[in-house]
Amino acid sequence: MVRPRNAQTRQRLVRLSVLVLVVAFIAWIGSALWTAVDEAGVPSDSAFQPVPPPSKAGAISTECGSGGCWREMVVEVKPPQTAESVAAEMGLASERCEPMNLWTLRKTCTGVANARGEGLNIYLKYSLLLSNY
Repeated sequence: MVRPRNAQTRQRLVRLSVLVLVVAFIAWIGSALWTAVDEAGVPSDSAFQPVPPPSKAGAISTECGSGGCWREMVVEVKPPQTAESVAAEMGLASERCEPMNLWTLRKTCTGVANARGEGLNIYLKYSLLLSNY
């Protein structure tokens, strides 16, 4: 029995579509599993929000401890601002997280690590879907 040409083309298209979906699903599972075990993963420097003038962004370092790693930026606070006023201007009165990335199942969170007098340290870290943070 010979199938019509349209039926053969349709069947190939269905097989190709299923194959693409299976490969994409496997890649998504692999990405999610990798981010779950990659505790050293940190957001890039460009994920830090701009510091309001006259204060300036200073050194950025990677810090690690139990539970993973994070990026930390030292902000050079200039008068008339204080560390608390700069943090408030940046909307960092409490930790703030962006919506979850559906590819990696984690979100990027930022907050204040230290805000005393003239010193301000801002952190940037990943938080996994199932974490408490």
